[in-house]
Amino acid sequence: MLGKVVDLKFNSLALVGILLVALGIAGLVHPNVVMPGKKQELQIAGTKVIMETRRVIAIPVILGILVIVAGSAAVVLSQVSPGGRSRGRR
Repeated sequence: MLGKVVDLKFNSLALVGILLVALGIAGLVHPNVVMPGKKQELQIAGTKVIMETRRVIAIPVILGILVIVAGSAAVVLSQVSPGGRSRGRR
């Protein structure tokens, strides 16, 4: 059969850290977020004109770096047990 069953433990702090790192990298790669705004129909001289506005939010580079650092710290701290010993060592 399979022999040994691998015991995988779910660590929510590590998962949050990985998501923060991914979010920080995405913020550095694509710093502008486009959000939909208003859509208006105007009629000028018998012609319908559709005017659409969009809101662009710029993410500062320092925020992306801080999110990456926070995510990295969460991943590292998830590997340290409260007793001061690392989970990888026995």
